[in-house]
Amino acid sequence: MDERRGAGGSGPDYNAMLLVELPEARRRADQAAVTRICAAVSDAVTEQPIFRYEALWRIDDQDAVARVCLSAGRTFAARNSFGTAASWYETGLQAARAVDDRDAVARAASALAALAPGIERETGPLTHELRRLHGARKAYRSAAEAFDLLGRGAAAVRLREHAAWCDARLDDRLGGRPFTDADARELFDQLMDDEVLCPYLEGPPRPARTGLADEQLPLLDALKVALGAQLGETAEQVSGWIRPARGGDRPAGVEIALPGTPVPTLLVLPRVVTDEATAAVAELDLAGEASRGHELTWDQTARTWRIHDRPAPRLR
Repeated sequence: MDERRGAGGSGPDYNAMLLVELPEARRRADQAAVTRICAAVSDAVTEQPIFRYEALWRIDDQDAVARVCLSAGRTFAARNSFGTAASWYETGLQAARAVDDRDAVARAASALAALAPGIERETGPLTHELRRLHGARKAYRSAAEAFDLLGRGAAAVRLREHAAWCDARLDDRLGGRPFTDADARELFDQLMDDEVLCPYLEGPPRPARTGLADEQLPLLDALKVALGAQLGETAEQVSGWIRPARGGDRPAGVEIALPGTPVPTLLVLPRVVTDEATAAVAELDLAGEASRGHELTWDQTARTWRIHDRPAPRLR
């Protein structure tokens, strides 16, 4: 079953509901329609956590967000995708804390504490080692903070000892100087040209760095949702792979730099971003070989995105 559209390809189009109908309802300040659309998506879409998360987050149902995130975390942990699972658990932990659901906080914290050693043990080149140590440290610290809130001080102390070991290892690999947030951002920037997939280490998206006009942001949101759904990741995780195109010799747009793809895909932003262009992003196979490393432009006459053979410019 295609969870973005009803069984057999018929029924509600959840992409359109989230990317077209929902923004329109928000522009009209029609809160009843916003709630109805998000509830419909959340109730119907069971196998695509990214869609459920987006819908529930938009209506600020943090209790339901926590449940969805913990369920997604269990799914990815069962696939040995420790980092992706940790991202879901961390998001679920934040939501559970927001609604003071101590049981959900305890489950998320325990899951993070169990996942962190798996992240530590992953192998790869030096840059991957630094990223996995940073990811394990984040998981240990999040779990420790949660255990403190739950009054489980002894467990929190042990987890902070593990986090301190990760800190020491990071400092050692950097020649003795402390590992900083700037180092974490630089490591993720290096990931753009790295074939190792570590989406879980980016953390929250940095919307202030998009450099896009307000009227272009719905298209960017649609791009994140579509790419996340295709890759089985959250919109937050794929945000780090999307950035404004740089340089004055190229059209205004955003680059999609997927790990393992030497040349980013360039999505050229139309001069006027229409609802049709925004909704059509959901139909693009952004992770497929046909579009990777190419330039995508909007054809207003045909009302479709065109893929050109010309490769997109490199990030660096």
